Amino acid sequence: MLHSRTKHRGRRLRGNFDRLGDSITPTRFGSRNSFVERGDEGKVEGHNSLQIPVIGRALNRLGPKGRFLGIALIIAVGITLFWVYTERKIGADYLVADRHNPAQISLGRTLYRANCAFCHGDKLEGKPGWEEAYPRGGRPALPLNGDGTIVRLSDHDLFNVTKYGGQSFSPASYKNDMPGFEMQLSDADMWAILAYVKSTWTEDVIEEQRAATEERND
Repeated sequence: MLHSRTKHRGRRLRGNFDRLGDSITPTRFGSRNSFVERGDEGKVEGHNSLQIPVIGRALNRLGPKGRFLGIALIIAVGITLFWVYTERKIGADYLVADRHNPAQISLGRTLYRANCAFCHGDKLEGKPGWEEAYPRGGRPALPLNGDGTIVRLSDHDLFNVTKYGGQSFSPASYKNDMPGFEMQLSDADMWAILAYVKSTWTEDVIEEQRAATEERND
């Protein structure tokens, strides 16, 4: 009697599985078997959907043109970050203003445009009226292209003014609007800016600065 009931239960279980048909299908993930339900269109749902990367799903929604633009943007950002990192890595090895060093000049040009051009001009021309008299201060930004009094300062003077600001080297009664960049830029960054500035000078201006520096040191 017991044997008959067991066989009956076995046939009933097999019948239940037969009626399920294609609604479930065995599949293997790792070392375990599991069942995944199929949708109405025969696409596997469940575990497999979790395996699709989020970025991949996002790109699929963009279409061919959107995917191309997205990938191009990612590549462009990656190249830019790599180039900036390389320039900074190379520039960090120089704590002098070498106007013949292409890598340092390139870094300095980028930093100048981001931090200095607003006041000193895209072409280092300074602001109008800088040559007038300002006994109490407030002088507009000087030109850095070698046309003004900037050549009277040595490289170290220029570096110190860039780092600590002009007020640190002016009388208390004189208002110097030149800000310091000690908190924004590294020493190597500031030397790179000076290298870029000096790369625009003629040989006559370079010689004038050298002579003024030697005269002050005598």
